[in-house]
Amino acid sequence: MLHNLGRIRRMYQAFPRPLGLLVAGNGLTAAGGSMVWPFLPLYISARLATDLTSVGLLLAWQAVIGVVGTVLAGPLVDRLGRKTTLILGLIGVAAAYVALAFAHTWLHFAATLGLMGLFGPAIPIALNAIIADMTQGPARERAYAALRAANNAGIALGPMVGGWLLVTRPAWAFYAAGTALLLFAGLVVFALPETRPAMPQTSQGDRAASLSLLDVVRDGRLLRFLAPTLLVLMAQSLIWIYLSIIMRDEYGLAEDMYRWLVTTNALMVATLQYGVTSTLQTRWPPRTILAVGALFVASAGVAAWFATSFWTFWTAMVLMTVGEMLLAPSTQNWVASLAPADARGRYMAALAFAWALSTMLAAPLGGWLKDHWHARAVWMATIGLATTAALLYARGAHQPQERAA
Repeated sequence: MLHNLGRIRRMYQAFPRPLGLLVAGNGLTAAGGSMVWPFLPLYISARLATDLTSVGLLLAWQAVIGVVGTVLAGPLVDRLGRKTTLILGLIGVAAAYVALAFAHTWLHFAATLGLMGLFGPAIPIALNAIIADMTQGPARERAYAALRAANNAGIALGPMVGGWLLVTRPAWAFYAAGTALLLFAGLVVFALPETRPAMPQTSQGDRAASLSLLDVVRDGRLLRFLAPTLLVLMAQSLIWIYLSIIMRDEYGLAEDMYRWLVTTNALMVATLQYGVTSTLQTRWPPRTILAVGALFVASAGVAAWFATSFWTFWTAMVLMTVGEMLLAPSTQNWVASLAPADARGRYMAALAFAWALSTMLAAPLGGWLKDHWHARAVWMATIGLATTAALLYARGAHQPQERAA
């Protein structure tokens, strides 16, 4: 434990001072948000007494609005500024969390999840752009790993409290999540400088300023990378959305047992993410890291296929977590390296678009497979998507050279 604390202290000292604020604030909001989101499908299904197809449609609706939020957030990050966009995102999502405490009809949930989908993408897009502004090269991938480690340290705490609150006092979990985001917004207002690079006064700068998200996704190298990324994100979404529901419905496991799986994921990332990233980035090429990460997600689908008890589902979560640790910082660093400095918000928005689209596609797909076929059909889809992504990563995904503004 002392060794880990010393390593974390040295990690913070190696980065610009504002990064410490981002890391701490992200951990705070993760602790609040994770009181809610791991249990949201369970909460909605119980609150509305509805089937999984309807729950999947609500989550897909959130993802659809998330696409709109992503399209808006990318240009805002580059034009309005990283700091202002981050503040707007935090306040908007905080309002959505509080509103969820009062939702009791399908339309109420659709409205609040839509609000979350609209403002939510601004937070990771702005954070990722700020880190790309502050760092470069190997330090950037380590910075993304540090941000993710802090995020999961918060997630390790949130579900332990949220799982209990959502059974006893659900509204308190939503209030706590909203308060955490507002606290981070306050820190950003008073302590974080604006990191957006000055737009060059040239025709090239004017062209970059006029780039839309549609122009960005026409970048052939970005598209070739986002194709397998979308597939493996869909596989991860199937696990995150349906593991808890299948544990409850098919095997009679108590709902609050799922929190231990979420906590395992968070603790693994919080303690291992930075070390894994620092070690592998000097030994393996990016496409190997990505392909192996996707194969771990596929192996999680295999484990879930055979799972019948808590510990076998726990094994599936461990395997998926290893895959996430390999995939997440590598994908963020790859896109940041490809983006011009004055278009990082829009390139990060393209990556966020892939995240939103993966949920939009996976949520109704998994619900339909379980309702009309069998729970194991969800894991069959998980295995197929992740394995295909691994093959595509292995054929390409060479790390691009850093691009200037």
